[in-house]
Amino acid sequence: MRPDWWASVLKTLAIAVALIIGSGASLETAAAAVPNSAIIVDAKTGKMLYGANVDAQRHPASLTKMMTLYLLFDALASGKTSLDARMPVSAYASAQAPSKLGMKPGSSISVRDGILAIVTKSANDVAVVIAEYLGGSEKNFAARMTRQAKALGMTRSNFVNASGLPAAQQWTSARDMATLGRALREHFPQYYDYFSTPSFVWNGRRIGNHNGLLRRMDGVDGIKTG
Repeated sequence: MRPDWWASVLKTLAIAVALIIGSGASLETAAAAVPNSAIIVDAKTGKMLYGANVDAQRHPASLTKMMTLYLLFDALASGKTSLDARMPVSAYASAQAPSKLGMKPGSSISVRDGILAIVTKSANDVAVVIAEYLGGSEKNFAARMTRQAKALGMTRSNFVNASGLPAAQQWTSARDMATLGRALREHFPQYYDYFSTPSFVWNGRRIGNHNGLLRRMDGVDGIKTG
């Protein structure tokens, strides 16, 4: 990444910290004052450049779909599926809470469009479609997600669904999410550009990416809308 981009990111971080804690306070005070977690790492080396509560367990919400896509990319890379393959939509998947595409039970969606729906709209129904397509059931797929997390060194993560909809036992940490983000970039460079998709067309309707930073901040390449 370009030095000027990092300078912009770090300047933004410094402004945010100043706004939170007032002038003259330390970064350690900021971490103590704010219950949220944050991490900035060098994408190439994994070195942490800034961290606050990096190992505190948090509910991952729609960042969960990073792991859902990791397993889908792995299936593509290993030849177990293809971008043109059709994934069936069950009644259970169709009934998921928004954000969603609103697919009907008995219909289907291509793997390619499934990826696009996740990276732009963060569609919960599509996340379950992927889970059932690869794992037979969302429960089985979530167990695979957790096993993969452990294999990647994500020691603070546990998954029970594919979408990130509220679940008491679904946990991760800022450090684990950074680990997963780097793994997506390093292990699947052939699919990584999907994360920068500004919009895609579904059944004649253009769906824009929820991640406004893609449009407003030079150097942002997406990964997740959450």
